[in-house]
Amino acid sequence: MKKVLTLILPISLLMIACSSPSSETQTQSETTPKTEETATAENTAQVALVSPAEEIKMGDAELILEVQDKNSGEVVPVENIEVSSTMPMEGEDPMISKVEIESTETPGQFKIKTNFGMAGTWNLAATVKDAKYQGENEITVEVK
Repeated sequence: MKKVLTLILPISLLMIACSSPSSETQTQSETTPKTEETATAENTAQVALVSPAEEIKMGDAELILEVQDKNSGEVVPVENIEVSSTMPMEGEDPMISKVEIESTETPGQFKIKTNFGMAGTWNLAATVKDAKYQGENEITVEVK
């Protein structure tokens, strides 16, 4: 029994010592490209609420969102965005509303269909998913 323990202990220590640097190196190499992509100023975009300009009523809603270059404010013709709709609830998990996204005839604009089930402050978290432009931001809307 002593021979087995004296054999297992050094092998275990050797395995632990050999495995740590390789996982650390892998983590560093995975994070480096992400930092380079987001650091490029010309590849930044933001999403803005274009319509409706008037107040948003509780219930089914159609919104028009537009992807803009963060520096110039000009519309950029991206093909894909992701949007989620949530309402923060004090002391509880946020209320979540389903979001449907459709492209419009105008490049860089998207029709968003959702249902605001309650009056109050709603947050639309928008993420631009494009090869040339990247970005994310949150749009706060007041629902009456």
